[in-house]
Amino acid sequence: MEAALKELVIHYEIEGREGAPVVTLSHSLACSLRLWDQQMPALGDRFRVLRFDTRGHGASSAPPGPYDLEMLTADLIGLLDRLGIARTHFVGISMGGMIGQVLACRYPHLLDRLVLASTTCRVPPETAPLWEERIRAAQNGGMEALAPDTLKRWLSDEFRRDHPQWSEKIRRMILDTPVDGYIGCSRAIGAFDISGELGIVVAPTLVVAGSRDESTPVSAAMAIRERIEGARLALMPGALHLCNIEACEAFNRTIPDFLGS
Repeated sequence: MEAALKELVIHYEIEGREGAPVVTLSHSLACSLRLWDQQMPALGDRFRVLRFDTRGHGASSAPPGPYDLEMLTADLIGLLDRLGIARTHFVGISMGGMIGQVLACRYPHLLDRLVLASTTCRVPPETAPLWEERIRAAQNGGMEALAPDTLKRWLSDEFRRDHPQWSEKIRRMILDTPVDGYIGCSRAIGAFDISGELGIVVAPTLVVAGSRDESTPVSAAMAIRERIEGARLALMPGALHLCNIEACEAFNRTIPDFLGS
C-alpha cells in the first residue's frame, strides 16, 4: 500500500489483529520493511502491525538529499496521521531506533511503549570520514560496492554460513536500496546526536543490543538506558547488528512480552 505525503510516497503494510494495539516497526539503513518478516508471526496475533519503508528505501520515494532524522520522523508522523493512528508502540532497529528516539522526544503523545534495538543516541563526529567513505563507494560503485562488508558487519560468519537464505535476503535489500536514499540517510545518521535530550522521554523503554555487535555495541545501548529513566536493557546472545534476524527466537520472545506487559 502507498500513502502520498507532500513530495514523497511512503510504502507501507498494515496487518495483524483488527482492533488490537498498534505496533510500528522501523527498519535499518539499506533495508526495507521486509527486514521484519520473521517478527510478524510473533506480533500479528496480539497486535495491529504497521511496517513502512523509510524515505529513500524499499518502494518509498527516494528524493535527493539532504535528509535528517527530524525529516525521517516527520514522514512517519504524516503516515500515522494519514492512517488515523493516534497512538502506537514503536520498535526501531539501527536507523529505525534513531527515528524512535526523535519520536519519543518530539511526539510523546503518540507513543505507548518504545523498543530501541541495535542503535545509538550519538554518532561520534570522528566517524564522519567513515560515512563519507561509504558514500563515495555508493556513488562510484553502486550498492554492490557496499554489500559484502555490510553483510559482515550485520550478520556473523557462522550465521551467514548456516542461513544462506537470510544472508541472500539481506543482500538483496542492500542492493535494492536507491543510492540517493542511502546517501541521504547516511548523512542524516552521521549528524545524529540526541544524547542530551533523552532525559525527557516518558515512554516505557526497552533497549536491545546484540551481544557481539561492533557497529552499535552494548556500550551504546547502555548509554541510552542510562539517559532514559526506568529503561531496561536486553542482550541478544551471539548476535551482531541485525539482532532481530540472528537472535530471532530471543527477540521474538522479548519484544511481544515487553509491549504487552
